[in-house]
Amino acid sequence: MKRTLTGVALCAFLALSSAGVAEAAPAFVPPTAAGCGGTGYAPPGGGWGAVSNSSCGLAGSPGLKISYSYTSRSDASPIHASAKHYTTAEGTNPGPEKWTEFGAGTSGNSGPLPWGNSLAMKSIKFQSINVLGAIVDWS
Repeated sequence: MKRTLTGVALCAFLALSSAGVAEAAPAFVPPTAAGCGGTGYAPPGGGWGAVSNSSCGLAGSPGLKISYSYTSRSDASPIHASAKHYTTAEGTNPGPEKWTEFGAGTSGNSGPLPWGNSLAMKSIKFQSINVLGAIVDWS
């Protein structure tokens, strides 16, 4: 009987201690350049859609370069994208805002673009390459 109570007490202790660990709050993880994104629209007929701004701001630093990527929710609508960035990655002045076009499919990646010491929202716009429009997820 004594062993049974000890075994039950040990199981209860383990259950209570593991329950406390499972309920612990997750650590805060700040957003990164890759994690800031949103949803945009490529209208039918080949026109550019409205600019889609990211869900968070991005505080740059000298030397920072960022990449954009997108995926169309429609496999039938290839997309062309234009992404906002800055002209100078180095130094304290990021230079003027610039838009660079990339992609020609249902998904695409811009490659590294200069962001530099800018504090701004990532922004992108989309153009449908055929007569179909598409909702586009991006980061």
